[in-house]
Amino acid sequence: MAEDALSIEVVWIGADPPLRVAVRVGAGATVAQALAASGIAALIAASSRVPAGEGPLDAMTVAVHGRTAAPGDVLHDDDRIELLPPLSVDPKVARQRRAEHRRRLAGERRWTPDRERIAPARLPRG
Repeated sequence: MAEDALSIEVVWIGADPPLRVAVRVGAGATVAQALAASGIAALIAASSRVPAGEGPLDAMTVAVHGRTAAPGDVLHDDDRIELLPPLSVDPKVARQRRAEHRRRLAGERRWTPDRERIAPARLPRG
């Protein structure tokens, strides 16, 4: 098995610093098998760094090298499995908040009354 073994790294991104576990699995192993072999679920549950409200592994997104992966996906040597916590804020809402914050810092408003208003185009009657 030594020559057919795959070196896999399992990383929990929800911890600060990220929790990393190296595991060796047989050739043809799946994401689910590597997660079970790593024992990271028990480490996450026992960790004092678990944020309040953090769910179990099934509530997290699983990715391999940054791309979303299914539990049945077959792994390759030197793959990195990442456990990503759920988003705390919708990305669109977060972007709107950042833009509003930058506007406030710059002292500008979105629509200022002193800007010249453009008259709406008039269509010819006919």
